[in-house]
Amino acid sequence: MLGAIIGDMVGSIYDFKPIKTKDFKIFDYNMRMTDDSLLTIAVAKVIMNNYPIIYKKKNLEIIKEELRYEFVKTWESNKGAGFGAMFYLWCQKAKYKKVEPYNSLGNGCAMRISPVGWIANTEKHLKILSKAVTEITHNHPDSIKGAEAISLCIYLSLHNFSKEEIRKRMTEEYYPEIQDFNFLDLVKNYEFSEICSKSVPQAIYCFLISNSLEDAIRNCIAIGGDCDTTAAMAGAIAEAYYQKDKLSAFEDKFLYFLIDKEVENLIKKFHKTIGSNKFNNI
Repeated sequence: MLGAIIGDMVGSIYDFKPIKTKDFKIFDYNMRMTDDSLLTIAVAKVIMNNYPIIYKKKNLEIIKEELRYEFVKTWESNKGAGFGAMFYLWCQKAKYKKVEPYNSLGNGCAMRISPVGWIANTEKHLKILSKAVTEITHNHPDSIKGAEAISLCIYLSLHNFSKEEIRKRMTEEYYPEIQDFNFLDLVKNYEFSEICSKSVPQAIYCFLISNSLEDAIRNCIAIGGDCDTTAAMAGAIAEAYYQKDKLSAFEDKFLYFLIDKEVENLIKKFHKTIGSNKFNNI
């Protein structure tokens, strides 16, 4: 979850302003949390409120109803944070009544999904909860697949799967095109896209070729596109893979200088709630 927030913040000043290089100042006081971070936090709040998760239909419906409320509350308090037009309209209606999802195939569902990867006990439970969290707005099959792929990468990372094992699962079950990606080609030719099928595989690839959380985020900024969102997705996976049991100096710098104390406390509360060791030594 922290990796997603940092990736979003780093990408926030390069979204729509591609720099196409890994050589850039990664810490900048102009960075901010966008809708990617805010909705990730909203998902974490609802998960904590219902933890441990009971995977029965009535309990999942309660989670979905709480998510609707929390999403609207988040939108009302942060209308200038970059919410997509369809999500904006959905919130306007959901404020007053229960509304249907809008069949989005956008990547908004995958940017907010990281808390699910941290709390699931089995792959079966992960897929059930990922779908429930996603489909209240993004009920298109491509979005359900994209959110599930990101949350599964996080789950596999937390359970000590290797990158090669993660790559194999992703290429065989979700996005075979990942095996044909080339970083330099993406830097040269990748263009902005907000849909899952054109951003989730790129984010996963940027993690797979990384050597650290920071490097995964730099990869996403270098290829450009919807880089606050791809960096949020890759950052979420990279945190689980590289930093699941301890806080890195890179993460700590963001917590100390750029992330509000309220958000920091919520992140720590989330990890304590789920029994994570990440913040035990600080």
